[in-house]
Amino acid sequence: MRILARYGLILALVIVLHGLCRISGALPFFDFRCYDLLAGRPEAPFTPDSAITLVVEIDEESLQRLGQWPWPRLLLAKTVELLLQQRPAAVGLDIFFPEADRTSPVQIARFYRQLLGLQVPLESFPPALIDHDRIFAAALARGPTVLPLFLQHQPTAEDRPLPDSARFGPLPPDSKVPQAGALLINTPILQQAATGSGYINAALDRDGVFRRQPLVIGYDGQLVPGLALALLRQIDPAARLLPSAPESWAPLCFDVLGRTVHTNQRGETLTRLYPATAFRRVSLARLLSGEVPADLASGKIVLIGATAAGLFDQYITPAGEVLPGVFVHAALLENLLRGVSLYQPDSAPQLAFGLSLMLSLVLVWLVLQHRYLLSWITYLGGVCGAVLFAWLLLRQGVYVALGYFLLPFSFLFFLVSLFFAVLHYVERKRFLEDLGAAHSATIDSMTMVAESRDIETGCHIQRTKEYVRLLAKQLLCQGLFPRQLSPHVIDLLFRAAPLHDIGKVGIPDEILRKPARLTDAETAIMRSHVTIGYRVIQNAINSYNKTNEFLSIAANIAYSHHEKWDGSGYPQGLRGEQIPLEARLMALADVYDALTSRRCYKDIFPFEEAEELILAERDRHFDPRIVDAFALLRPAFREVACRYRASEQEQRLAARAQLA
Repeated sequence: MRILARYGLILALVIVLHGLCRISGALPFFDFRCYDLLAGRPEAPFTPDSAITLVVEIDEESLQRLGQWPWPRLLLAKTVELLLQQRPAAVGLDIFFPEADRTSPVQIARFYRQLLGLQVPLESFPPALIDHDRIFAAALARGPTVLPLFLQHQPTAEDRPLPDSARFGPLPPDSKVPQAGALLINTPILQQAATGSGYINAALDRDGVFRRQPLVIGYDGQLVPGLALALLRQIDPAARLLPSAPESWAPLCFDVLGRTVHTNQRGETLTRLYPATAFRRVSLARLLSGEVPADLASGKIVLIGATAAGLFDQYITPAGEVLPGVFVHAALLENLLRGVSLYQPDSAPQLAFGLSLMLSLVLVWLVLQHRYLLSWITYLGGVCGAVLFAWLLLRQGVYVALGYFLLPFSFLFFLVSLFFAVLHYVERKRFLEDLGAAHSATIDSMTMVAESRDIETGCHIQRTKEYVRLLAKQLLCQGLFPRQLSPHVIDLLFRAAPLHDIGKVGIPDEILRKPARLTDAETAIMRSHVTIGYRVIQNAINSYNKTNEFLSIAANIAYSHHEKWDGSGYPQGLRGEQIPLEARLMALADVYDALTSRRCYKDIFPFEEAEELILAERDRHFDPRIVDAFALLRPAFREVACRYRASEQEQRLAARAQLA
């Protein structure tokens, strides 16, 4: 039952975290970035000289030379005529003409007649120049030309029929191709003159970046081609939508120029966009003035569009660049003709999300089994394998929604890792605290072995480590010894202080307990306890096989706590800063406790007298900075001494009873 509950908890955790990723709305945006990173900044598979398309730009130079836009359509008619004379594969215009040309003489005369009641005689105008739209329509009718359409999702009051030139075929039943509710077409005379029509509007992704373009959109039960596909139909009138496979995950397939183009079931293809400099370009003004080669457009698919600032529809590329719409259509044409188009299967996000769910279950199970290394291998292997798989498929023209796998899988791994890291930290902190307490208790017990041989020393080790900690904290608060003192070091000092007399285990009892003054020989033996203690701790350091900060501090305290500031101490006669700081602290603590505690050879000194003796040894026995700190801590030192006197009396009586 407990096993079932555990697995139920794992399943619920994984599902909830994946659900949070799903409803947050972050998955599509993360997937967009994954695609951008995988696709990179694509290098154009062509050069301006080898490009299949030719872009005729209405650029700043054209506006400067030909005047403000919109121009009389005579200029566009002349442009189309010049291009068709060079026998291009097709000519498409990325310019919408929903109204009549108001610069036509016939439109000007109508304007004055309707608004001002004036009659403008047109008899002096050559009949061929009276209506610019008729002139433009005649130019369009001379060759394979394609005009744009604009499709809207919201229906309008005016229901316009779809031109025959924009019919790509019937809309398949149960099709997922998006359908438009309204159609905007060019003025009828122009629409009827063009041999083809294709829509030019495109939807941006949620982050405002252009990545995908539908090849077709449904309207009035028919498929309407985009401008690029409509231009290709001028070359291959047999281009068509192939019958779809019955599977829901199968892509749509288009037969264009004998090449099969795949899209998702919405008819969308991921468009590789290239910088404008990659295409063959020419200014429209230069074309009209005859400044270009006579065969420039021969065999090319020509696109006429605006690139001057403020005239073109702007598309933001994944690289963050702004690209005029005419280059977007040109890029799609180049991709389709060169077989480098991409698409994302409709089922890819669901499959990637489901794979993340399954691997996450495995991952959480491994973590709960404490198989942390294997869980890391699973995560890294899953991520690296998914990225490699997505990269390989992208080279084949398919993007598999990598973001829908990586985001929930990594999000869950991060949360689980964070949870267990915090749990491990809490458990380890508790363990280290217990270990530290046991360590301190062990050290105190070890030192009690030495201290218990002298029934007069009592709570000496407890008091001295308290004194050392008080002094060290005061020095740290005063900003002294910042490189040597820290809260961590002070804790080590507190735990190492009891080892200062560990060497007394090697001193004979008759010397250690002698109530009278020691002889010179006995004094020498007594002083050897610092060397004995140092050797004991040094042996522990050597057994440790690496530097141990605690043992190093303990060794310095044991060996040098009888050194004096003026160099008159032992065993080495060190002076001043040569004496380790921890030993200097221990020296004052040890002397103060000896003065304020009962010994077999002396009575207790009053606190005032003991303090005066300590202060008198400033610059001689003790470091003056430590003495100054002591002067500020006299009340705290007295409190520690009084606290341990009662328990000291009890320990002394118990020790005497045990020895008896």
